[in-house]
Amino acid sequence: MTEELRDKNSAEELRARLQELEEQLKQLQAERRRLQQQLAEMRAMEEVLPPTSEVELNRTLKRMFARFARFLQANRCLLMLHDPMSDKLMIQEPLIGFDEDDSERLKRLSEIEGEFSAAFRERRMVALNSLEGCDAPDIRMLHEMGIKSVLAVPMVWERRDEDQHVIERRPIGMLAFFDKRGDGGFITEDRRIVEVLARQAAAVIAGAQLIIQVVERKQELERAFQSMLAGVIIVNLKGRVQLINQIALSAFCSGIKDGIGKPYGEVVKHDGAKALIERALNDMAELAEDIEIAEPEERIFRGQTAVVKDENGNPTGIIAIFTDITEIRRLEQLKTHFVAAVSHELRTPLTSIKGFVATLLDDTEGYFDHQTRYEFYQIIDQECDRLRRLIDDLLNLSRIERGLALQPNWQVVDVASVVKRVLVAQQVYTDKHELVTDIPEELPPIVADEDKLDEILTNLVNNAIKYSPNGGKVIVRVIREDNTLLFSVKDQGIGIPRDKLATIFEKFARIDTRDTRAAGGTGLGLYLVKHLVEAHDGMIWAESEGVGKGSTFYFRLPIFPNRAREEKYIFPEVEKHLH
Repeated sequence: MTEELRDKNSAEELRARLQELEEQLKQLQAERRRLQQQLAEMRAMEEVLPPTSEVELNRTLKRMFARFARFLQANRCLLMLHDPMSDKLMIQEPLIGFDEDDSERLKRLSEIEGEFSAAFRERRMVALNSLEGCDAPDIRMLHEMGIKSVLAVPMVWERRDEDQHVIERRPIGMLAFFDKRGDGGFITEDRRIVEVLARQAAAVIAGAQLIIQVVERKQELERAFQSMLAGVIIVNLKGRVQLINQIALSAFCSGIKDGIGKPYGEVVKHDGAKALIERALNDMAELAEDIEIAEPEERIFRGQTAVVKDENGNPTGIIAIFTDITEIRRLEQLKTHFVAAVSHELRTPLTSIKGFVATLLDDTEGYFDHQTRYEFYQIIDQECDRLRRLIDDLLNLSRIERGLALQPNWQVVDVASVVKRVLVAQQVYTDKHELVTDIPEELPPIVADEDKLDEILTNLVNNAIKYSPNGGKVIVRVIREDNTLLFSVKDQGIGIPRDKLATIFEKFARIDTRDTRAAGGTGLGLYLVKHLVEAHDGMIWAESEGVGKGSTFYFRLPIFPNRAREEKYIFPEVEKHLH
């Protein structure tokens, strides 16, 4: 009986033990399923493709950190990146589990030297399952926000060699999780997992930052390449276009929008540019040639080629650069005309002076009476004035070219008297023109340089006479408009083509017609007048109905220029006339 009871107890113990083992097996199987799920999630995290922009990086981090938080069963997640310039941990988006008010308060963490900063410098973990009684200012602030626990770890970027040995470690920030769900805190297993997650996050962030820098640098280079004022075409040894910018496409490719990867013969339509590229490829030589195009507008390009080589010095293709030299050629042509015009303008008065002086010297017997001699002296005097004006123009041009301002000598000027003096002086040069003034009696005085105002009016009136070969009226009008005076010089001369009105104030600018060639001139007068007017804070422009319909030149001067005020000039007699 005793033996049967013993066997019965033994069987019950075995059944109880078996039941216990079955329960443990179920627990192990559940743990196995949980670990497999965690492993799958971690593998999914590792398969994140590196972002190529700030926007993509933020999206990727938001998904990643939300997954991290679920994985650790944390309610909140925070990223802090190290700023090398300020040596501070800066709060970065995304913030998982925080509302907008929390986000504003968290920004203050960047200004606090506390537990997170110390942990980052020391490369250690912060693991606190209770924040009560902590003295660190950043932890106290988190406690005030209602956070109960924190688990934070430094993110360290690792660079490895071909054998996967770590050859460089660089801390880039801190990854923090807060408030584990349930009543429990973060456990030892959580600490191991968060270190793995931090390494993954560091790899994604560091890799993305490098890729973003490369992409942004590439975009900057592309923008700079497309913004170049010169046309550029790069062709490889197989004759295919590797790079071409918009200037080259517009000038030489007749509407083709993208020629990369295509044979240059199909892309470049202009015969001159195509021939230059062909010779450069065949000869592998540096060439230079001027190329003219007619469409979309007439331009002149200086085409230059060079051989493109790899790091070993082997040729990989050629680069052709087309620089627009249209304006340079125009200025060269204008300078050539200017030299010829100046030579003519110098020779004409000198010839006149020489002729009259020689005539007077040869008159040893007193053939010419006093009146005739006086007229000769007047002509010589006028021609000397003409030479002086030309020399003054050249000196002023030199000053402007050297960047020196035409500094006015500020004084109170009676405009009416200056206009009258100019017209009297200019009337001497013509008997075919009637020089007329239209100036109201109540015209106020102005602050200006009297000599320069005289020069402006002399030039404009002289031009009106010169370019009115058939005579007529030249009317000088001055009216007040608010605190400015508006001057106008109107003639009945050869007029100005409308398409030239915008360019007549440019250096060396001349309208090339039979009438203008007969009138002579250097093309400097209006250029200098414009600078003199602008030196007085004024503006100048011209109007004309067209060729043969006369011209009117306007310029506006302030009664008291700001430039004079800035130079501390005080003229009460002018101030009282201002509105």
